[in-house]
Amino acid sequence: MVLIRYEVGCPFCNTLHRGEIEMQYRKDNKFNVRKNNKNLHICNNKNCNREFVVEIDSYGVVTAIPTKKAEEEGIRPWEKLLEGRIIEIVEN
Repeated sequence: MVLIRYEVGCPFCNTLHRGEIEMQYRKDNKFNVRKNNKNLHICNNKNCNREFVVEIDSYGVVTAIPTKKAEEEGIRPWEKLLEGRIIEIVEN
């Protein structure tokens, strides 16, 4: 297991968020996305205060995606995709 610390902006207001996810490597040294690759964040900006999902793919690309609640408000998820970056990978 490895601990991945990431940094990504809110897709609605671009407020910076940090988080961490525990993931595993596959045999080809890419991340195993079948187990745990998503994290739910709530924006701590008082004006925004919306939910979004942070997802890490097998290559280590960090993306912030609006939740289904945003679709009910008329915001399409593909219009608000935002990429982040991995700060640190801690080997256990």
